[in-house]
Amino acid sequence: MKVLLASPIGKAGGIARWTSHIIDHYTHKAGQIRCDMDFLPMTLARDRGVINKGLWHRIKKGLVGYYIIAQKEKKILQNKQYDIIHIASSASISLSKDLYMIHIAHKRGVKVVMHFRFGRIPELKQRKNWEWKLLCMVIKKADMAIVIDKSSYIALLEAGFKNVQLLPNPVAPKVIEVAERHVIGEREERCILFVGHGIRTKGIYELVDACRNIPNVKVKMLGAILDSEKEALYKYSDHADWLNIRGETPYEEVIAEMCKCDVFVLPTYTEGFPNVILESMACGCAIVTTPVGAIPEMLEEEDGKHYGIMVEPRNVEQLKGAIEKMLSDVDFKNECRANVQQRVNERYNIDSVWRQMVDIWSETIAQ
Repeated sequence: MKVLLASPIGKAGGIARWTSHIIDHYTHKAGQIRCDMDFLPMTLARDRGVINKGLWHRIKKGLVGYYIIAQKEKKILQNKQYDIIHIASSASISLSKDLYMIHIAHKRGVKVVMHFRFGRIPELKQRKNWEWKLLCMVIKKADMAIVIDKSSYIALLEAGFKNVQLLPNPVAPKVIEVAERHVIGEREERCILFVGHGIRTKGIYELVDACRNIPNVKVKMLGAILDSEKEALYKYSDHADWLNIRGETPYEEVIAEMCKCDVFVLPTYTEGFPNVILESMACGCAIVTTPVGAIPEMLEEEDGKHYGIMVEPRNVEQLKGAIEKMLSDVDFKNECRANVQQRVNERYNIDSVWRQMVDIWSETIAQ
């Protein structure tokens, strides 16, 4: 089976990290893999000045970039015959590029799997806006569509689509390797850890609000953040000495911090399948987060076992109560820590996810 993987790659972003995990797995286990896979990077060239220009300029730059990617696909397909192309998509205007890439592949007799790497599908279904209509066109044209969370899967089934599969993200083997080097033992008492982009929609202001009146707490924030946002957040906290915004941090240091924090908190408004939740599970963290995207199935209670606490996005009182529960109820916290490690190793190991993906490719080719 000859597969062409078309996906973004780079340092930042959930899709890019997923791409790296898949390529690394394929590279290191080439002798055991049931396919021959090539890679088409779909990362757009950076234009540092584009943010300061108008919306129409940014759209034009994006469309030109998408056209270049599609032409690369056409050239690759002309030079080598593939059975299937697997395209990772972040939706929005890039869906126009996805449609063009599907057209190019089908002209060469190549099957197409679209992999939607975002968790907004139920919201789009309700809005029925231009993005939903474009998404429906892409799914109808594709041979198979993959989503990363149950809510999206159910939404598409209810919309009448039958060519849909559910595939979770894998936890990167590197996370487990790094976690094993940083032996998970003594935790830093009353230390709250946040990892993610330092933007409002990640719930960083709610986290500060929730922790204002929790005694003897320390909050560490890791992840890329603009200097202006960092200053605003420090000001919002009244320059509290319990808040430490470290910004972008080397990957191994992030995992080390996960291994020693008391509670991991991600009060995000919206997600697809957040890698930081998988990583914190692999590090045995006590997790407080929100039930958005794929998070509910990652942490849902099962057979009376607890895996974390989920609170409503933007609800500061719920967030404060959940953090206090994790800090004070040691038995509950330890139960969650043990359960998330077991679940991530059983459900989200990369060998299992890879086998599921190859099965989807085989099924799609056989149709």
